[in-house]
Amino acid sequence: MKKVLFVLVIFNLQITFLSSVHAGGMMSNTNQNAAFIRNPARDGVIAIDGVYSNPAGVALMPEGWHISLNWQYAWQRRIAYTDNPVFAKDAKLDGATTRKRYRGIATAPFIPSVQAAYNWKKFSFQGAFAVAGGGGKCEFKTGLGSFDAAVGNVWAKYLQPISGQFNPVLNQLNSSVPVTTGYSCNSYMEGRQYYFGVTLGTAYKIVDTRLVKVSAYAGVRFLYGMASYKAEIKDIKVAGENGTSYSLREYSNALSNGILSGSNNLVMKTAATLAANYASAGMSAADAANKAMQDAPGVAAQSAAGQGLQRMAQGLSERAAALEKYYDGVYLQSDQNGFGVCPIIGLDVKVGMVNLAMKYEFRTKMNMKNNSTVEEAGLFPVVNQFVNGTKVREDTPALLTLGIEIEPIKGLRIDGGYHHFYDRNAKKTYFDAYGVRHDDKNSMLSKGTDEFLAGVEYDFGKNKRWTVSGGIQTTTYGNTDEYMSDLTFVTNSWSFGTGIKYKINDKLSVNAGYFQTNYRDYEQKADYRDSNGSNNTFTRRNRVFAAGLDIDL
Repeated sequence: MKKVLFVLVIFNLQITFLSSVHAGGMMSNTNQNAAFIRNPARDGVIAIDGVYSNPAGVALMPEGWHISLNWQYAWQRRIAYTDNPVFAKDAKLDGATTRKRYRGIATAPFIPSVQAAYNWKKFSFQGAFAVAGGGGKCEFKTGLGSFDAAVGNVWAKYLQPISGQFNPVLNQLNSSVPVTTGYSCNSYMEGRQYYFGVTLGTAYKIVDTRLVKVSAYAGVRFLYGMASYKAEIKDIKVAGENGTSYSLREYSNALSNGILSGSNNLVMKTAATLAANYASAGMSAADAANKAMQDAPGVAAQSAAGQGLQRMAQGLSERAAALEKYYDGVYLQSDQNGFGVCPIIGLDVKVGMVNLAMKYEFRTKMNMKNNSTVEEAGLFPVVNQFVNGTKVREDTPALLTLGIEIEPIKGLRIDGGYHHFYDRNAKKTYFDAYGVRHDDKNSMLSKGTDEFLAGVEYDFGKNKRWTVSGGIQTTTYGNTDEYMSDLTFVTNSWSFGTGIKYKINDKLSVNAGYFQTNYRDYEQKADYRDSNGSNNTFTRRNRVFAAGLDIDL
């Protein structure tokens, strides 16, 4: 039974938190510099933050050192509304509704990043460190609908039918088991996830004339992922008639006592009948009573009622053994870590006032090794993804970015960009204790993620020391009802960013910005129910603050 809850509650737990709490695709953070926060359309810029967004273009910057130090604070609210018929039996709701609201807060108070480049003649040697995915903690203090539904479904399958099956027989024997009218529980979930990326690469100026400049880039990102997940279901109660409440242990004991009482009553009833028969056959009252007590258990066991009690006791014993495993609730602690390598190529072409750029990041194969409290595989293959020592496949998808920047007049720059994440080609699966792969989650998506970006920047003030900027981004995912659940959801969105840059002197500049993502609601179809029998509505909201210091030497 404990493994049943693991299956229903913990499956794909890690995917929830591998969703980025920042800008970008399901697994990638594209906001790796404060400049992105004030203007997200950075794919065609020629600046130090291009070490991430347009590495080929960095080669067109002046010779010398260029360094960018950045800090970001990200906050996200996740809300899921879950509708499930079994919630009508939740004692806390008292039958008032079958729809419940669950709220999670994801925070990442310190997200650092560093980009650096040394330009020498036609070469640009570059390096960067950033949180390439995840970057914080998400906490659902009241658990999720799938937690409550899992407990409710166990109650409906294992406990609710018992009184209807047992009492017709037990009532004939002046005994009964308590009728259950519902259930209740308390739950909690928390996840922490960080993908740390170190990128090294080199760009080279292929063409360098006054009118036309062309540069190319090749690099590699080394990715280290670490994650920790906690799931807890406790205070599981069984509601009885007239406001009574039982713990699982108490309810299991009450069931056993009901059957035991019925069995004793059957034996005594059989003994009374046998004693009367023996006495009528001429046996003394004392002898008849003694012989009846000796013979009654065997005779009672052979009766129809006795056989019914035997079957009930056997069935109850099996259910009690399963229930006993989580009398004190269910707790899971799973820590994962893994390593991956991502090749990156880029190209930049500048013709007069127009700059065009392209970057392609290859798929990063990631195998996250489990260090968990689950020591052996369960009866259900899906629980094997948490077996201690096994691996979970969590690829970062390939990414294509296209960018353009136009500077029609000195100091005014207009930016545009496009991102495509090849999500369906990135594996999200797990390997059981025998090395067999299961359940490729991303195959349920209808397409990869698409993003369109636009922005504008304007330099003003004395010596053009001030820059004001702003931009927007739209993101659409290939979500389907089969893919989405309260453990795995991200919805289509639109974002805006704005901020300023101030050039302190020829060597130092500061950036500050604010970025907000507004997620649209996603509602599963009315005739669709997930594996827990639930319909869901999902949404999010994301905010990021950032500050950075750029250094040119």
